[in-house]
Amino acid sequence: MNYCPCCSAQLLPHIRHNHIYWFCSRCRQEMPVIDGVKVKDHQELPLINPLNPLLSQRILVTVE
Repeated sequence: MNYCPCCSAQLLPHIRHNHIYWFCSRCRQEMPVIDGVKVKDHQELPLINPLNPLLSQRILVTVE
């Protein structure tokens, strides 16, 4: 399962124009698909095809 990096809610997969993205129903925001590499605490991961150019090119992920 994938969780929102902002609120930790479960993300819902969506497809639009042949592109997959994640949607957080709590934040009501689209979340870009991030690389599925093993994540260590506070590791930065590059984003794949960010949906919004205003989004950062990296996201900080914290694993509990």
